[in-house]
Amino acid sequence: MPELPELEVIKEHLLSELTGKRIDRFRILKPYALKNLFDDDLHDEEIRAITRRGKYLMIHLDAFTIVLHLMLRGRVRTTDRCRMRKSLAAFIQFTDGICLELEEPGTQKMVKIYVYQKDDRIPHIERLGHEPLAPGFDARTLRSLLQRASCQLRSFLRSQKYIAGIGSAYADEILWMAKLSPFKHTASLEEQELARLLRAIKDVLRDAVVQVRRHGYSEKRDFLHIHGKKDMPCPHCGTRILTVSFSRGDVYYCPDCQTRGRKLKDRRMSKFYRKG
Repeated sequence: MPELPELEVIKEHLLSELTGKRIDRFRILKPYALKNLFDDDLHDEEIRAITRRGKYLMIHLDAFTIVLHLMLRGRVRTTDRCRMRKSLAAFIQFTDGICLELEEPGTQKMVKIYVYQKDDRIPHIERLGHEPLAPGFDARTLRSLLQRASCQLRSFLRSQKYIAGIGSAYADEILWMAKLSPFKHTASLEEQELARLLRAIKDVLRDAVVQVRRHGYSEKRDFLHIHGKKDMPCPHCGTRILTVSFSRGDVYYCPDCQTRGRKLKDRRMSKFYRKG
C-alpha cells in the first residue's frame, strides 16, 4: 500500500502535470470504486490544485473535489491518451488529450473515489489525525496522542485517527529507527523514548520522500532497512531480522535493537493485537 511518502511524491507529480487543465470527460468504469452519490458532469471543470491528506489525494476543481484512496494496489498515472483495459477503474480525459488513469490490478476491488461539491464537508478527511511532517507536530502533540491512544506502538502509528499517512512498512521502519518494540504500550514510554520516536517518525518519512522522488515508487521499496527484509542482517547490529506473523501480514523487527534479544511469538491467532 502506498503510504505518506509515496503519495506525497505522486501529489507533486500530478500537481506539476495537471494544474490548469480542463476536464473533457470523467468516467467511472468500475461502479464499486465510487463511494458516494454523484450524478453531475465535470465537463469543463479546471484543476485548481492537488493536495494530500494522510493517504488520500484530493483533486480540487472549480466547483467540485475528487477524493482518491488507492488502498492496497491502486495506481494513478498520466498518459497521452486513455487506453481501455480490464484494470482501469476510472479516468479523467482533459481537453488537450492527456488522460489521468486510476487502475487497480487484481480482483480485490478496494480503491475508493468520492466526488464532493466544493464546500461540502468530507467526513473521512476530517476524522484523520495529525500530519507527522507538519511544523506543529512536536513532542507535546505526540505525548498527548500517546496518552489518549492506550494501545501498542505499532497499532498507534498505523491508526489514522492519531497520525495520518503511516502504514505497516513505515511503522516497522520508525520503530526500528527508534529502537522500540512494536508491542510496547503507548502509556509506558519514557521521555527519552518519546524523543527517539518523534525523531524517527520525521527522519524516516522525510528520507523516504527523498528516496521515492529519486527512484520512483515500487512496492519493494529497496531503500527500507528492515521491512520486507526477513532473515537479512540488521543494518545497525547485524542481528537477523525476524517477523511476527498475523493473518493480514507480518511485523518486522530486530530482536537485538528493539526487544533486548527477545524473540517475539507468532500472533497469527491472537485476539489481543489491535489492528491500526
